[in-house]
Amino acid sequence: MTEHGLWVYVHILLFVYWLGGDLGVFILARAARRAELSFAERAYSLRMALVIDVTPRVCFALMFPVGLQICRTGGFVAVDPIWLLVAWAISLLWVAAILAAGKNHDKPLGATINQWLLVFQCAALVVLVAIGLWSLAGGGPFQGAWLGTKVLLFGLVFAMSIGIDYAFRPVVPAFMRLATEGSKPDIEAAISGSINGAILFVLGLYALLLIIAFLGVTKPF
Repeated sequence: MTEHGLWVYVHILLFVYWLGGDLGVFILARAARRAELSFAERAYSLRMALVIDVTPRVCFALMFPVGLQICRTGGFVAVDPIWLLVAWAISLLWVAAILAAGKNHDKPLGATINQWLLVFQCAALVVLVAIGLWSLAGGGPFQGAWLGTKVLLFGLVFAMSIGIDYAFRPVVPAFMRLATEGSKPDIEAAISGSINGAILFVLGLYALLLIIAFLGVTKPF
């Protein structure tokens, strides 16, 4: 196997575990909003969703440097080794932060890490969308309309990720109330509204990933 083929293989694995893991989170989150289930069943579904969610987040974090490796080995972009090093350093720090946040999800440290991750994702959103638009205009580093579009859409994935996190925030406090107060209309409304809002961003994420994958495989323009 060539070096390029190896990186493409890693890229495919990341895509599969990202999309597959996220689908598991999606199904479990929908189960958590079902009022007819017992609290134990709903709490378990939510807890497992949070555990599984670490996998797609890690895949997300590794996708960009792996994509840069593919661009380099495939001859799509002349990538300076220093930028590869920077991309991998940022990615590995991002993975470490994701794992630390997951391990401390119920502690103040976890909340602090998640706030920093949110700041990072906002910055990445702006930078990648700007680079994608710049490349489509003919002046950026990713020449080729398909590649510039792919970078632009990958930037928008950050917007979906931020939206999911924001929409999902009220779920945990609502479940804490559910544990002590039992099922009430306002609690169920908070849980359903939050999960339904997150689902909209999840569907947006799926659409972006499918389009990005199509562009990468077909290079249509």
